[in-house]
Amino acid sequence: MSGFFAYESPYRTQNFIDLTVWEYTLPFVVLIGLVYLLYRYQHVFRDNQTFERRFRMITGGVFAALYISHYALRYALYGWDTILLPFQLCSISMFLALVLIYTKNKTIYTFVLFAGVLGGIVSLFTPIIGYDSGYYRYYQFYGAHLLLILTPIYFLLVHDFYPTAKTAVRAFVLLQGLALFMGVFNYVYGTDFMFLFVDSAKEAKFPMITRFGGAPYYIIWMELVAHVAWYLLYKLTTILQRGRAAVADLQYKNA
Repeated sequence: MSGFFAYESPYRTQNFIDLTVWEYTLPFVVLIGLVYLLYRYQHVFRDNQTFERRFRMITGGVFAALYISHYALRYALYGWDTILLPFQLCSISMFLALVLIYTKNKTIYTFVLFAGVLGGIVSLFTPIIGYDSGYYRYYQFYGAHLLLILTPIYFLLVHDFYPTAKTAVRAFVLLQGLALFMGVFNYVYGTDFMFLFVDSAKEAKFPMITRFGGAPYYIIWMELVAHVAWYLLYKLTTILQRGRAAVADLQYKNA
């Protein structure tokens, strides 16, 4: 398979195409712009339920196409292979985000919010693609990750889905459970899902890990960063919730 839809794993071909500054920066510009538009026009979705539902269905369709096409193209190349397993954190979060879009399920929302937003942002800062804007993979990667980040933000702004301390802790415990499972899976099958491994030989695939002490010590730093980021995002949502409640109360008094 060649041309625009070339989809070989760069870790198997050792053929990495570097991104230009513009290719790297543009997704951040798009994300900021879309978050602003969601915030600015959230009332449009709130006031028109028919439009809101159609918007979710169309967005979910685009998201699903990006998600499924990733595995379809990989299957066309590799057949049944461990590379097809959706065991990366963002892959798991994307699947749950799709469920959230179509069902508005509050049970999974908190995990999608924390794992999706934090994991998605990390992926934008450290894109592991191997392809530039001349290939579909570039648009698939950034399109799927932008939608992963935007989905829980949409539900927060439009549907007032806010995490509680209890649901935030529960989501973090779930993350730890997934990490433990993937650590054991990677050890048994020699994979590196969720970037959890103890084999220092794998560091050659992920040079950034050496900056955190290398395997297996980088896992400690990952845990610390995850704890801090999880807490900060939770505090941010509580501030937003209190701010919105204060505005609503003021509007009620002035009515």
